[in-house]
Amino acid sequence: MSKEQVAKTLERAGFPREIVPVVTCIAQFESNFNPNAINKHNNNSTKDHGLFQINDIWMEKCKMSAKDLQNPVLNARCAFKVYQAQGLTAWVTYNKFKRVCLAYQIPNYNTNNIAEVIVKNNQLM
Repeated sequence: MSKEQVAKTLERAGFPREIVPVVTCIAQFESNFNPNAINKHNNNSTKDHGLFQINDIWMEKCKMSAKDLQNPVLNARCAFKVYQAQGLTAWVTYNKFKRVCLAYQIPNYNTNNIAEVIVKNNQLM
């Protein structure tokens, strides 16, 4: 998928437009935009699935199967539930690459000042 396709998918999943570039950045670091990516190397024997590397634990909370999470829209919907519950810091990649993600650009995608919006909404933590 391209970053533009991921951005449109995130909007359809319910993410606020202002943070779509940041969340797109997370997807790039998590899966390199590969909806079929699977990480089998977690210390707790769980797997991470799809664009946002949704863990088995969240897969159950989202009432989805591993196959469902290969669908970019369903994966993004589950990621939105994770975001609503835990914010952006639920993703290790956001914590590690926060500065990169706050400056992330998507061609022809206009938003407000992303960092300003996130700080204003206390979503930086």
